[in-house]
Formats: sequence, structure tokens, C-alpha cells
Amino acid sequence: MATSTSPRKAYTDDQGIERATKQQKQGAVDQLEDKVPEVGHLMRMQNRFGAEGGNQSAAGITYFSVLALFPLLMLLFAGAGFFLNARPDLMHEIQDQITQNMDGELGDLVNRVLDAAIAQRGAVAGVGLLTTLWSGLNWMNQLRTGISQMWGLDANEGGNFVVKKLRDLVGLIVLILLFIVAFGVTAIGSSSFTREVMDHFGVGDFPGASFLVWLVGITVGVVANFIVMAWMVIYMPRTKVPMKSGLQGALLGAVVFELLKQFATLVISSATGNPAGAIFGPIISLMVVLYLVWRVVLYVSAWTATTEESLRQAPAEVPPPAVINVRAGAAGKQHNTGAAAGVGAALGAIGAGIASVVTRD
Repeated sequence: MATSTSPRKAYTDDQGIERATKQQKQGAVDQLEDKVPEVGHLMRMQNRFGAEGGNQSAAGITYFSVLALFPLLMLLFAGAGFFLNARPDLMHEIQDQITQNMDGELGDLVNRVLDAAIAQRGAVAGVGLLTTLWSGLNWMNQLRTGISQMWGLDANEGGNFVVKKLRDLVGLIVLILLFIVAFGVTAIGSSSFTREVMDHFGVGDFPGASFLVWLVGITVGVVANFIVMAWMVIYMPRTKVPMKSGLQGALLGAVVFELLKQFATLVISSATGNPAGAIFGPIISLMVVLYLVWRVVLYVSAWTATTEESLRQAPAEVPPPAVINVRAGAAGKQHNTGAAAGVGAALGAIGAGIASVVTRD
């Protein structure tokens, strides 16, 4: 069989180098990606999200974010206790309102709880601060790890432990403030407060006032969401994020986040207004909304990490090793040649032995 030195086409890559494994041919999906780059980008985003465990990361972030809410509430109650202790006149007004609006023993019980909370404000603040630091830093670590995974990075690898925790602490404080602003803007825009303000200034009755209020609320909400998303998409990953891709991803996330907030407002209001879900409805609704929020954040991070700009910045992947194969024909010929040489050597040795015997005689 003749020796063949030409590479096998099925194993040859785009550079004409034969690899150890078969190279995939372009299918209909690959051709669609070439024709419509946006579709290709969305598919890269989905592949990155799935390959890096986006669903599991979103669930882990949700767990720690819910866990961090209760210490934060303790801190808020402690802060309110310090404030009311410094304003006894306001404290008496609140207690009077409680007594007037709550019948009998219920009003007395709420007032006693309020008095106890103010008396123990120092202990509540201490416990709340320690537990907030523990759960909040775990929340930030999980969030940073999930976002970094969308970039194919391990957020816990390398770096100074103290510096990373300080960065997580700064990120926790800023993120809490940004979330308060973002959800507060949406809550005000969807409530009757804006309408009351417009009525107060006498501009609530002109045609299109309701639409204008809705439009302004949505616009301000998207701006607040953009700041939140930019902080998470650009600041949180343990890598340098290209600014253009980061801002584009933040804008995309801001729009989706606003839609999600509108949906969350409906879900939470329906859960709290339903007697059957009055006990567990709010916490379940909160967990569902937070899970969806973190999925949006991770999807936006995956989208940002798979732009052409980000992929050019990423380290080049090492290709499979090139292979030098000896073809079956060449191997067979070498085997036959070796066998013939062995037989020839044996016959030569026998002939030499017979000749030596004859010569001695």
C-alpha cells in the first residue's frame, strides 16, 4: 500500500493543521450566526451562562441575599430606636397613633414592643451589625464569584484576603444604597404620591398627565437601574471589563430590570393582598423576585463577557495538539520491510554457517 502524507480533511482546522480530534463542520446554526451576529452573540451568552453554572449561582446568591435581609432589618430597627430616643415628642405621637388605630390589648402590645426595642437598641444594633457583616460579606462573595464565573474566572483565586474582603464591604454598602434608590424610585412612581404632588401644584388634570407621570417614573427608574447594573457588571468581576461593553450591558440590564420591577410590584401586592398567602406569601414572593433579579444580572454579565470586544481582550485558548500520523499504508510497508529484512538476515546467517563447514572440510 502506498504511503500517504496528505492530512485528513475531517481532522484539519481552519489553519490547515491536522488535529487529534475531528473538526466540527459549520451547520445551519453556525451559518445563521455568521449572517446575523446578534443571534451569535445571544447563543454565546446562553452557552457561557449554562457552562459556568448560572442557574446554581443565581440560587446561591438568592439564599445569601435573603439571609442578609434580617440582620439589615435589625439594624434599621436599632437606628429607628436611637432616633426615637432622641425625639421623645415624636415617640409619644407614634404611640398615640398606635393606641388610636389598634384596639385594646393589641395597641398596648405594640407599644410595649416599641418600648423594649428602644431600650435594647444598643444590643440589637451590635447583633445586627455582626450578623450583617457575616451574611452580607458572604452575599457579596457569592455575587462576585457568580459574576466572575461568567467571565470564565475564579473570583477566589489569588489576591490578598483582607483586600478582597474590604472590597466586598465597600461593594455591599454601595449596592444596598443603590438598590434602595432603584426600588424606591419605582415604588414612588407606581404609587399615588406622584399624582398627589401634581394635584398639589395644580397640574394633575391636564390631558395626558397620567401618561406623563408613568413615563417620568419609568425613565427615572431606568436611570437608577443603569447605575446599579453598571456597578455590578463593571465593578464586581475580578477582571478589567471593557468600558463600551460594560455600559452596553448595563443599559440592557437596566431595561430588563425595570420590567422585572414592574412585575415584582404586581406579584408582591397580589401576595400580600391574598389572605391565603398573608403569612408566607411575602417571603416566597421576595425569594422569587430576587432569584429573577440575580438571573438577569448573571445573564447581563454573560452577555458583556461574550461581546467581540471582550473576547478580543480574553486570553487566547490553547488549540488541540497537532498530530503527525503514520498512515496505515506506510505502517504496513514498514512492517513488511522489517519482516523481509529479518528473513534475509536469517538466511544469510545459515548460508554463512554452511560455507564455513564446507571450507573446513
